[in-house]
Amino acid sequence: MTLPKSARVSSRAEGKQRARDEGTGGTGGMVLNLEMVTTSYDSVAYTVPVSVGSAQQNLSLQVDTGSSDLWLASKSCSTASCLSTNGRLYDPSSSTPTNTNFTINYLSGTVSGPIVWDSVQLGTYIVQNQALAAANTVSDEPLSVDFDGILGLALPSNSVIEQEIPSATSDNPDGAPFSSNLFSMSPASTAPSQPFFSLTFARPGSDAIPSLLGIGMHPSSVVPDPSKINYSTLVSQDISMLFWKTNVQAITVYVNGQARPVVLTESITGAAFPTALLDSGVPFIITTSSIANGIYGALGISPASDGSYYVPCTTPLNMTITLDGQPELPIHPLDLTSEPSGQQDSQYCVGLIQADDSQLAAIPDIGDMVLGVPFMRNVYTVLAYEPPPFDSSVYTGIRPTLGLMGLTNITEALDEFNNVRVLNQPLGGAPSQQAAPSNDTKMSVGLEVLIGLIGFFALCVTLFGLKWFMTRRQWKKQGMVDTDGGKKGEGDYRAYQLTRQNLQSSDDVPPISTLRTLAYSSYSTRKEKVSEYTFDSSGTRVELDPVDEFGEWNVKYKHSPPSIFDLSDPWDPYAANRDTIVGTDAPLPDSPTSLDFFTTNHRRTLDEINGVRESTSVPLLAERHHRRSSSQSSDSDIAETSVGMAGVGTVARGSQIITGLHHGLPRSDNDDRNSSSFDSCNEVVAPSWRFSTSHEHPDIVDVIDIH
Repeated sequence: MTLPKSARVSSRAEGKQRARDEGTGGTGGMVLNLEMVTTSYDSVAYTVPVSVGSAQQNLSLQVDTGSSDLWLASKSCSTASCLSTNGRLYDPSSSTPTNTNFTINYLSGTVSGPIVWDSVQLGTYIVQNQALAAANTVSDEPLSVDFDGILGLALPSNSVIEQEIPSATSDNPDGAPFSSNLFSMSPASTAPSQPFFSLTFARPGSDAIPSLLGIGMHPSSVVPDPSKINYSTLVSQDISMLFWKTNVQAITVYVNGQARPVVLTESITGAAFPTALLDSGVPFIITTSSIANGIYGALGISPASDGSYYVPCTTPLNMTITLDGQPELPIHPLDLTSEPSGQQDSQYCVGLIQADDSQLAAIPDIGDMVLGVPFMRNVYTVLAYEPPPFDSSVYTGIRPTLGLMGLTNITEALDEFNNVRVLNQPLGGAPSQQAAPSNDTKMSVGLEVLIGLIGFFALCVTLFGLKWFMTRRQWKKQGMVDTDGGKKGEGDYRAYQLTRQNLQSSDDVPPISTLRTLAYSSYSTRKEKVSEYTFDSSGTRVELDPVDEFGEWNVKYKHSPPSIFDLSDPWDPYAANRDTIVGTDAPLPDSPTSLDFFTTNHRRTLDEINGVRESTSVPLLAERHHRRSSSQSSDSDIAETSVGMAGVGTVARGSQIITGLHHGLPRSDNDDRNSSSFDSCNEVVAPSWRFSTSHEHPDIVDVIDIH
């Protein structure tokens, strides 16, 4: 008989991927995988798939060692439990009715409905005309899309259906439970040769032990040596045995390595030892108050006002149970306490060993303890209908025995408890949902986006700086940037601008030595260019109409000439070729060589050249002087013509031009003139440029050297 199952919402539990079944059935038996289905925060159900009816309906049944009947929620059921299956219900339309009803009362919950005969397939085994209940009323059972009913594996004598439809020795259908029909199938070659079921239950969060159902076969991964299985004698208070129940020899609690045995009194039935039955349908360990108080009393814990027991979550309950014919069987501390639902950081956990004197007294056949899932996770359980060695020649089903083999290493179990409850780490190596909040602090999406944007802009700035560095480096290689970071001539020009702004009159012209230094510095930086306009100081070409000159340029070379009249940019590479005295400037691209181009030339006479003061070795700048009463009159050519000149051979400054000096001279004659010019002057004179007329003093023309 199944004991109370708490109401819960079902969902498929996390666990190891479903492994392949072992064995092929028949006499050799087989091992089937079970699904662990979460039914509440601290409860699970272990289910096995079955096919029912001629339509081969795929359904799932909870394996229940506390009851002996098979029932399925049918399509005629409309209770809350049946609705939780989302319509996955048994259709009995193809079954054979028995005209008998079924009702079973659990300690918590009720199931009722008609009994029918239908085929049931478990693994490769098919039982024809199996009596089952097509339940139309299910109350307080945790059905879901993951399971639809119960497969009872308790002893046949506990079957309610068999009491309604007694079993028969003929081939006619009867009410025998599924286990009896499976092991007595005919011919014998179709039935398992070893009449037993075996069970292992996985622990949530761990795949160390799989969830398996063995049918006449031990799983090789769990039981490499079946001789390690110990068998216990079953006990019963009635004429027949109903449950997988045996005597309890001892219970021991270990505190700080010290054993503290629990004092066991006589059984509630009057027997010398208390008894315990195994029930896989119960998520707790239920016992009497005297046994529960002895277990928790070893830790100094008393029952709370609600009758339950609460243990500090970081305190392990390290205990063992010794059953008849068995050694001490340790129970994993994680299986004995559970954190309250929704309280991951709770200080106290719920003890899964609880007392229920009233229920145990109401049904004396249950005994003193119900060892549910917390105990069965720690053992390999064998529900044998015959004692080993198994003799399949004669199956009577009246000599059942309970086989157990411990699966828990208490040292490893205590380490796992410390990792999970104290260090807040996952149990089986997978990330723990409880551990994540404390060990893995994640940034918000907004912060991640902000950091990404900052990183992007930082990358852009870095690339821009790198590009600027490479560009400046290239400029330096090309001579476009001085070592001080400025453009060529820019420092000289700014220096002169500052000097020019401080001029109050024509008398404030900077010293010749200062201007000579600036001019020579510019000249040195551009000495690679050579002018093809003039080669001596005695012949400087002056064109009265520059537009016509460069009109000739456009005709011959079909592109714009150098910007002669754009005086705002003194650093134009073509500007320095406009008027030079000595061969100091580089030739212009596509420099004209046609004799027709040089139709108009201007020469200065030797007297004009000799008229220059010898102190001006490199004439640079000159400007038209303001007429003042205090000014001294000049007898030079400059005063006579009222033209401010920067040096010999420059273009006219102002509107007056010495037209008398213009005469035609072929370009080829310049070579002779060059020799005489150098002999007479013996000085290098740098060309100069004219800037726009001052707005404040229209009669003043600013001239600056560009070399």
